[in-house]
Amino acid sequence: MLVVRAMHIVLALCALQAAPMRAQSPSPPETSAAEPLLERAVEAPAVEDLAADPTAEAPAQALPAEAPLAEATDDASDPSAAAPESRAIAEESPAAQDELRPAPGADVNVDALISAALARAPDGSEDKLALAGYLDGVASTFQREHGIAAMTASVVKDNALAMARGYGFADVAEQRPVLADSTLFHIGSVSKTFTWTAVMMLVERGQLNLDTDINTYLKSVRIAEAFGAPVTMRHLMHHRAGFEDSMRVFAVGDDDTRTLNEVLVEQQPARVYAPGLRTSYSNWGSALAAQIVADVSGVPYEDFLRREILEPLGMRATVWQAPSKMDADTRAKLAIGYKADNGALGTQGYMQLGAYWPAGGIASTATDMARWMRFHLNGGELDGARLMSAQTHQAMWTRGFDDRPDAPDLAHGFQDRSYRGLRLLGHGGATASFFTNMVLVPELSLGIFVSQSSQQTRVSVSQLPELIIDRVSGKGFAPTLAVATSEPGGLADFAGTYVQNRRVFSSFAATFALTATANVAPMSADALLLTANGQATQYRRVASGRDTFEAADGARIAFLREGNAVVALADGSGVHTFEKVGVLGHPSAVFAALAAALLLALTTLLGYWWRLGRGADYGHGVAAGIAAFSNIVSALCVIGFVVTVALLLEDLESLDIAVMPGSYPASSMLHTHYAGWAMAGAAGLLILALLPAWRASGWGLVRRLHFTAFALTMTLLAILLWHWRVFAAPVY
Repeated sequence: MLVVRAMHIVLALCALQAAPMRAQSPSPPETSAAEPLLERAVEAPAVEDLAADPTAEAPAQALPAEAPLAEATDDASDPSAAAPESRAIAEESPAAQDELRPAPGADVNVDALISAALARAPDGSEDKLALAGYLDGVASTFQREHGIAAMTASVVKDNALAMARGYGFADVAEQRPVLADSTLFHIGSVSKTFTWTAVMMLVERGQLNLDTDINTYLKSVRIAEAFGAPVTMRHLMHHRAGFEDSMRVFAVGDDDTRTLNEVLVEQQPARVYAPGLRTSYSNWGSALAAQIVADVSGVPYEDFLRREILEPLGMRATVWQAPSKMDADTRAKLAIGYKADNGALGTQGYMQLGAYWPAGGIASTATDMARWMRFHLNGGELDGARLMSAQTHQAMWTRGFDDRPDAPDLAHGFQDRSYRGLRLLGHGGATASFFTNMVLVPELSLGIFVSQSSQQTRVSVSQLPELIIDRVSGKGFAPTLAVATSEPGGLADFAGTYVQNRRVFSSFAATFALTATANVAPMSADALLLTANGQATQYRRVASGRDTFEAADGARIAFLREGNAVVALADGSGVHTFEKVGVLGHPSAVFAALAAALLLALTTLLGYWWRLGRGADYGHGVAAGIAAFSNIVSALCVIGFVVTVALLLEDLESLDIAVMPGSYPASSMLHTHYAGWAMAGAAGLLILALLPAWRASGWGLVRRLHFTAFALTMTLLAILLWHWRVFAAPVY
């Protein structure tokens, strides 16, 4: 379990900032991925797959008495900003509001609260009050169930703020309540939607072309040549540029003086897929897009963000500075992060991104994010401020690729999926302790934003928007019966193991993807079972497509083909794909080879111990000496390698992404890397000693066969360790 848990912790790092819009996907997430990952959603991820892991549901934590629920209008500084009917809750007198609030520590009776509120409500506001009561009940349930210290949420409907809420304490020790219009939450990868919006604004101005080689726009960064095809902005926006993932994004500290331009040049990831071929979530690629905005506009990205987006939209509370660089007043408004700690809550440090902050460093409030949602639901306009034409916005919300039209994908940076017949757009986000989700439903003129400051679970932020959508649309969960196993027919083509494509390929961190897998098993001619993150889910074929499948909760997956061969799986988040692998590419091949090598090493040492002092009858001469020396040295190398792996897993068990800038790569990564070289050397030594072993005097047939099996197993293991970049690759 330690191996699984520690490897999943690193996979969760890949999912950070990539948590997609839902949590029932085969990803880890929203790694990366996210994570990101049959996040990834997730990310499940997104997200994440930690079945004995940090994102698994923790027992409910004991929280302090519940703070008053903070309600806010769309713009606290402008009483006229929201429609009168949307202010029905906020305009209750203080006495009336106090009457509606539960006493500290008391159980919340949602029905009683709703009834009391309806008795005072102006005509026509019953639906909004009922929805507010429903949101309060759901949020309180999630808080109690998972020990969440603080949550904030906002809902917009028909171009008005329907509600904005704060739950719990932004600072538990100080009992500082969450205020929807002033408490800041890190929104993680939802920050990317600002970058993509900036890109489309430049497209409308004629300064950018989505299908032009991005090297045309970059002033200092140069994207390496590969596959005979350039990377374009459209590729970046759909996470199809073909870059491998990069753990080094999380190892740049907020006190690092390097500019975004400099870290992009120094840490450019390898291109591992042809542009457009596979979806693979990339924080580095998103940060690159922000640099392009700066290079094309002629002003730093933060200045463009402030002057061209935040100020025109009246998003006065939204900030991008790292916590360590915030002024005292702003820092005092930032919610503290929490994690599970000995059956209660402990503080969790903030994730550092340094110059990579455009990929996930923005902090905002529920009311500011309500304005952001209204702007997009209005097609690029808010309260008379139009940042792009309706046509440009429509183009942004149009998919750039058509290889899975009925399954989740991206629409120029926005996650795009269907849910119970509705189209959902938005983005998820995750940092060291904050999980966030923003979901927009154009057909209902509905937007939901939710964020939390605790890392125990992602279920709350992934499910709350869907519960609100179910409430507004009048639809709900429709359970399905298990499918009886029968002949799979054409679904046999989908059977197999798939490995996450959002991973590192060229450095030691490639090993962190060894558990990022999804397994598919057909159950009948139109149903299959997907197992990922320790969870099995049945999917049934969607009538509109032979390669698209849907689960009972509305999540969809799709399979990708090259010719007629099934080669990849696209998860339910829209930002991740998994590659179908054969026997040798299967991660279990590494574990099986290592287990076999360890068994042969132990029996080799036991045999040597048994033969001590028993005389020359068990081997003598030069050939026997060479073979015996090679055997014992190789056995010791295996033992040493296993020890370094155990130390690595122990380090990963305690790894905190908030302090990665000072601890990554871990020294145990280097030790395992060197031990991998020793394993490769031992394999070569055994192969060279095969002839002496078969010629050695005093060696019986069983001993020779054992030696041969050890040599071949070590050779296979060395090849697999090289494939997964344990050695002969940089360590980061």
